[in-house]
Amino acid sequence: MPFNSVNRRRGAARCKRGWARLAPAVLAVFISTAVANGDDAAVEPVALEGRAQGTTYHIKYWGKGAASREEVQAAVDELLKRFDREMSTYRDDSEISRFNRSGGGEWFTVSPETAYLVKKAVYYGRLTDGILDITVAPVLRLWHFGPGGSKEKGPLKPPSDEQLDAAKKLVGLDHLRVRREPSALWKDAAGVEIELSSIAPGYAVDLLVKRIKAFGFANVMVELGGEVRAVGVRADSSAWRIGIERARPDEPGMLRVLPLKDMSTSTAGDYKNVRTEDGQRVTHIIDPRTGQALPYRGAAVTVVAETALESDALDTPLLIMGSTAGYEWCVKHKVAALFQECGAAERSSDGEDGGLAVRTTPRFDALLKGVEGAKAGAAASHHK
Repeated sequence: MPFNSVNRRRGAARCKRGWARLAPAVLAVFISTAVANGDDAAVEPVALEGRAQGTTYHIKYWGKGAASREEVQAAVDELLKRFDREMSTYRDDSEISRFNRSGGGEWFTVSPETAYLVKKAVYYGRLTDGILDITVAPVLRLWHFGPGGSKEKGPLKPPSDEQLDAAKKLVGLDHLRVRREPSALWKDAAGVEIELSSIAPGYAVDLLVKRIKAFGFANVMVELGGEVRAVGVRADSSAWRIGIERARPDEPGMLRVLPLKDMSTSTAGDYKNVRTEDGQRVTHIIDPRTGQALPYRGAAVTVVAETALESDALDTPLLIMGSTAGYEWCVKHKVAALFQECGAAERSSDGEDGGLAVRTTPRFDALLKGVEGAKAGAAASHHK
């Protein structure tokens, strides 16, 4: 799918062309280091990069796998092409596009991957009380987001209440059913549509990691459109390092570097795509509960989770919730997250970074402490 449709945030509804994230970049820090110890001694890390579905990807892996660079690249290309054929809303012949055009009341056969992802999307939609909603496409179009949406960033004419009310009748997870065996989707009416860009890029990252590990490479980092998953370690035996961008377009830079091992991360933000509505700045992020575009706050949320699918599914809903309600939700559900907001009143142990309030959840702090502790332990063991 064009990885831009990944609205990340979108329904949390975001709008992207294909899946290219309009959310702030989560930057992988790639460092070439030859392996100097262990069973994989003298194995040189391999780096792959390219473009797919409207965004870019970066992959780094190393280990005892026997596959050549060309074999791994071919597997990556095929997986991304298959994803595009199944889930892109920018292709008229994709499974999702054909389902969206179908009538209601009948089961529509889809691939097992598509059925799995829709089922997961419904789960996270329920978990976030409907803030993640993959049926929000009719509302997105009213705001000129999504397939066929305008790319203009100037003044925006918002939809009328009547238009929103009509579109919202087709929005809601209760319109959908998912069947895994045999894999199929069902909707209760024509006009109900699915848009997976708020969760599919993360799933694609998970599948890419799984595919590369199947070649025998135990250490892999994959970044696709801002979604990152890192397994194993870097070639120097340290954790992979992922940079988090500051939510300050006027003062760009890196907020901090995350040490990541066997975890995933993604970031959603409101400062990369802003338009003007009646003199007020609004973002590309739509709250599917109200159908309204989110006002600009200069905010971002970074989530760390076991899978890229999970971090991808939660970052935009948390951004929509806001730094206070989102933080409380994370504490309740034991989610690792870092909140940034310009001029926010909240203060944290991190304090402020040039007027940027930063707040981390207990789970976030515990995960980072665990990775740093493991790194320190490994270093101490190495020096004995």
